[in-house]
Amino acid sequence: MKRASTLRSLTVGLALVFGTELSNSQETTHSTGQVLMDCEHGNVKSLMAASYFNELAAARHLPFHAISPGTAPNSTTVPPPIVDGLRADGFDVANFQHAAITEADVVKAERVILINTELPSDISNRSGQLEKWTDLASASNAD
Repeated sequence: MKRASTLRSLTVGLALVFGTELSNSQETTHSTGQVLMDCEHGNVKSLMAASYFNELAAARHLPFHAISPGTAPNSTTVPPPIVDGLRADGFDVANFQHAAITEADVVKAERVILINTELPSDISNRSGQLEKWTDLASASNAD
């Protein structure tokens, strides 16, 4: 997907940062840390970012897994252009079930990435590892 190049670049950078942090750490963990990629609806930008991040983390044997809830989910499906574009990149998201972000998601997260959105007012960022990716172009006409 041409419009996915910005998200792909950001997730490559994030995976490299996690790899560097893991390499520089004195401790080794065998558990999988959760990375929270959050966009407004949870089925476009954050889904794309989580898909790319998970692929990169697996390829680099990093103990992290990204999820992609939304601050205001507005459908039960992934828009067809996103399904098609991610399929072309090797991801099958046709049956992806997204959900609204919860306080528990944020608490469990090693890092919270907000993509053109804010945390809902009833959810606090207790992780201390919050990043905001702003001004990302539309991934399709669907978001």
